[in-house]
Amino acid sequence: MIFELLHSPYPEGYGEKLLPLDACKVHLKIDGDDEDDLIAALRDAAVQVVELYCSIKLLASDVEWRGSSFPRRAGAALPLSVAPVTAIETISWRSATGDEVDGLAGGYRITGRGDVLPAIGGEWPSDVGGDIIVKFKAGYAQGAAPPALLTAVRLFLGHLYKNREAVTDRGTEAEIPFGVRQICAPFCRVLI
Repeated sequence: MIFELLHSPYPEGYGEKLLPLDACKVHLKIDGDDEDDLIAALRDAAVQVVELYCSIKLLASDVEWRGSSFPRRAGAALPLSVAPVTAIETISWRSATGDEVDGLAGGYRITGRGDVLPAIGGEWPSDVGGDIIVKFKAGYAQGAAPPALLTAVRLFLGHLYKNREAVTDRGTEAEIPFGVRQICAPFCRVLI
């Protein structure tokens, strides 16, 4: 099954809602305001890295998944590849005859891993010709993101702030710092 996960662009203020600029400056031990734009941009980059690394949304967001087919086995889950999934809004596909079909969002259920299964007693559609689109909500309510992941954002923000250039006198600084990886590890999904 080939799929593509399409994140909607971050809404204005997404990073600020997660980790306010003042909290970032306290973490970085910055008193002045001459680097506020840089710090905000680095914070937003750190949020994005942690979210992509863990396949997680730290704030409730609209997400779109596109694929070419539903699972072939009746009990197999459709992995949406991002967590936590909180609601399925729409599921649509092109039928084998080329017609657009809108499935009932209530005809599906979300597993604890954030995957989708047909409702109990239901089955995956069999008349699918492709172009499957699942629109759903994923992410934590404001203020409910795991503190460990917010710590990872802060650590990576510090790394980005300290290493502003692509190359330093110590060589290339491209890898995610070990501490960030270790904090994120329990939240990362293994995608098969």
